[in-house]
Amino acid sequence: MVDRMKSEGSVKGAIWFDENNAQQFEFFPHDSLEKIISQALQTFNVPGELSEWALVSEQSNRYITEDNRQDELKPGVVAMIKSSPSKLAEASINILSCKTDNDIANELVNICKYAEEFQYVQEFEKRDGINYLIELIKRTPAFYDMHCSTLGYALQALYLVLEIMGTDYWDRILDNMIIKKMVDIVKSDQSKKKVLGAEQFSRTSTMSTNTLTRNSSIRESDYNSSNNKNVTGDKEPLMGQYALSVLDSVVRFTETGNEIICNLLDVTDITIYITDQNMECSQYALALLNAMFSKADNKLKFNEKLMECNTRVRIEKLLPSVSSEYNMDLSHHISEYQHYIMALHKEPSETPVSLENAVHKSMLEKIKIDALTDDGEWSYLGFSNEEDLTADFQNCPPGFLALQCINHFILKYRDKHREMILEQLSKDKDRRCPFVRAAAAVTNILYQQLRIGRDYIGVEIDFLPILFSKDNVFYELFCISILLFNTTWHEMHAKTSDFSKVVDVVNEQLQFVLKGEKKINNLEEFKTSLNNIPFSKIQEQRLKSLEKDSLPIIELREKLKPGLQDMVNKQRLTVLEAGELFAVPRTNKSRKSLYCKLSSNHKFLHYGFNIDSNTAPSIEELPEKLSISDLENIVLWKDLKKTSRRGLDSPLGFSIEYNQSQMAGEVKTIDFIARTEDVFSYWTDGIKVLKDEDASNKSAKEHLSMLLEMELKIRQLDILDIEGLSLPEYKPSIPSLPDNFNFHYSFN
Repeated sequence: MVDRMKSEGSVKGAIWFDENNAQQFEFFPHDSLEKIISQALQTFNVPGELSEWALVSEQSNRYITEDNRQDELKPGVVAMIKSSPSKLAEASINILSCKTDNDIANELVNICKYAEEFQYVQEFEKRDGINYLIELIKRTPAFYDMHCSTLGYALQALYLVLEIMGTDYWDRILDNMIIKKMVDIVKSDQSKKKVLGAEQFSRTSTMSTNTLTRNSSIRESDYNSSNNKNVTGDKEPLMGQYALSVLDSVVRFTETGNEIICNLLDVTDITIYITDQNMECSQYALALLNAMFSKADNKLKFNEKLMECNTRVRIEKLLPSVSSEYNMDLSHHISEYQHYIMALHKEPSETPVSLENAVHKSMLEKIKIDALTDDGEWSYLGFSNEEDLTADFQNCPPGFLALQCINHFILKYRDKHREMILEQLSKDKDRRCPFVRAAAAVTNILYQQLRIGRDYIGVEIDFLPILFSKDNVFYELFCISILLFNTTWHEMHAKTSDFSKVVDVVNEQLQFVLKGEKKINNLEEFKTSLNNIPFSKIQEQRLKSLEKDSLPIIELREKLKPGLQDMVNKQRLTVLEAGELFAVPRTNKSRKSLYCKLSSNHKFLHYGFNIDSNTAPSIEELPEKLSISDLENIVLWKDLKKTSRRGLDSPLGFSIEYNQSQMAGEVKTIDFIARTEDVFSYWTDGIKVLKDEDASNKSAKEHLSMLLEMELKIRQLDILDIEGLSLPEYKPSIPSLPDNFNFHYSFN
């Protein structure tokens, strides 16, 4: 009974020590790992203390602990007997404390490899391993033969160990000497030369299930070099990138680190590492810049330094090679940088405009001076309240940001601004596009769609390439968007009361472009994409959306279709009544042309050959006629694959087959060659209608579709433009009749 209970929940697998020692093993849930390891050591006759050994999963290459044994000990598991974390940490400390430089360099490679395991890092830290690394970095010269490898791997190991231990441990390296050593590495010409001359390569970054690792690809380089028994100058790590990663964490996770580093390191020395020749170094450099950006007291001034160093241009060059799938960490840092440059507009957007502010007042005056003559009226500029010119800038957002955008537009596109304003003078007051109100609305739309007001989450990997296409790109987006607003206003034939409807349409147009599947790379693409989405396309999208989701619209369309099809059919017959001149096949040399016309009662086709007249002949002037009742068929020449008759090769040709004798085999034809595609379409459709068929050519379908859309809009009473109103999916229920009709209405 005891053996049966013990075997319940057991896992069968194997334990492996070396090539000559492996054995099947059954792991029982109630046995401790110490007991399992002890049994395995006895089986393989392995000497040493129990604390010196541990189990490692061959599948995951991770230590098996009491905490993770449920995940690691699965059926078929192969567990390896390996040195325990405490034994490895002890060996690392012994080598760091008293071995030769070559031994130390080799052991640093192992530390970078072992640092993946939290158990090892804990044991390493207990033995004061962090201080050993710090002292090693302090005393090791940079860029001196073998010391290059030692210092590079020491920086790498320090970063990985501290990353595992958590943010509280970064204060331990707030030592001027060690920070200055890393700053010197970043600033050194040797380090920059190694980075800029390195071969371009890409590695797949990883992200943990809970949070994005800022520099996870460092770990991949650990495993790439972990099998090297001897570290040589040819295999040395790029010290610059590891120094950048350490400085990044110091800035982010310490209170005074940013101030220390900013006093020692210039932005120019960091931006040079942002290069498409080394994507990893670009990642670390951008991470450090982001950390400094987030801690900067004066972000506008810091951004000016970045602009002087062409940081945006350097990032823009990276974008074609960046994929959020394969460069996840770099995409994350680009997204973070995008957030910071857009967040610069947050403060003005939260500031209402005031006439007591000299800057605000001068900007308001500039709007009028650059657009109107001295005797011009403020009303032409589109203020919602001419008595209070600040009223349009009180809502925050957009606040003062809208006024900044207007002044940028005036400064850079003065002629277009003046043209927009003067254009309103020729229109009725109710039809004028209010420039200032529109500018405030457009600024707010861009503010919302670019998510400027939100707090940075910290795990985004998505970015908009267009935001790196130009300095002050928000203002440039505004300039294009305000012109779009003016165009859309006129396309909608809007009045002052329609202002909110125009805002909704422009919002959809911008959203269609900025949040579409295809990312916009530059301002020219942005402008072209907006031009391809006129108001008519937005209406079409809205109508399709309604048709897709609303059953009443679908039912209304089906109800309207027969009547509108009849209208198209009648229009074709009207064309036939007007008459038309046709060419005829060249096989009959005596006939050069054919004129045909439908009678007003739609019972006869009157026609004649070689009619010599400068004006359309009357029915009486046409000698031949054909009864509609004798029509049998219409044949389109382009549908004929082969024919024994010559001359029937024109794509605009057709023949009417008729039989006036009512005898089989007496079918005759009249041949027509239309002069244009429209004539061909109208007449072939018209003859089908005479035979009690619907007009079905391409043009007929287009006309039917156009009429359906127009009629739907009329029936909906402009419902598409009413904000927040949606149609019910089903017909409303009709209430039952009252119990009695004993009521009256009093007019008193």
